[in-house]
Amino acid sequence: MQVAVISNLHSNLLAIASVLSKIERLRENGSDINRIYVLGVFGLMPYPREVFQFISNADNIHAVRGRYDHIIARWNEMRDEEKERLKEELPDFVIKVLGWSQEVLGKEGRSWIRNDVPAFISEKFGENEILFVYGEPFNPTGKDVRPKMPTSYYESLLAPLRKYEMLVVAGPVPFIAETRYGKVVCPGSAGFQPVKYSKPRLAIIDTDNMNVNFEEFEFNKRDVEERIKELKLPNELIDILHHGYL
Repeated sequence: MQVAVISNLHSNLLAIASVLSKIERLRENGSDINRIYVLGVFGLMPYPREVFQFISNADNIHAVRGRYDHIIARWNEMRDEEKERLKEELPDFVIKVLGWSQEVLGKEGRSWIRNDVPAFISEKFGENEILFVYGEPFNPTGKDVRPKMPTSYYESLLAPLRKYEMLVVAGPVPFIAETRYGKVVCPGSAGFQPVKYSKPRLAIIDTDNMNVNFEEFEFNKRDVEERIKELKLPNELIDILHHGYL
């Protein structure tokens, strides 16, 4: 069996639609993909309500809560001092988009994140177990797993999780880190590409032999740009959409 994983969807409806089209083409060519995992659902792109409705009604899409999801879910319960700390951590335009997103999602969407989008998903496929989580396993919505680090860094993440053959995390670029305890895998960013000239990708994991392949896909950035303009969201989003920020 195979599963597909994307991360950092960032409320991008066109990206998830393109992922499904890509998976359908892979199936036509013989792939056996029957589950999709999304690590981090909401963020900076302009379709939060549509993405919520799409994923919450899909039987084979399993969402894991990301950092921005966590902020949106808690928005109305956050004390003033917490929001002030956020302003020290995040640019003003990001705060504005997150506030807009939680308003568009409404009580139903925020409740879905809190009650139906877990901080991690642990899955057993035959003899193999995989942990799907947004960030570091013991701080999943607070600290990202970094790429291009020494093997000892990835082993420190997997060592307390000995029963898992694979740890799958979110991040801006795709990577596979091999350790003596198993693999750490990141599919890269799906909703927009923080790293200039990078491509949107998904990871395909064979749950029998734990092999991983990365597949590129495309979505229409111009349509996303027009949506941002139509909703009068911050212009910084258009620059990020086309050029990234790293």
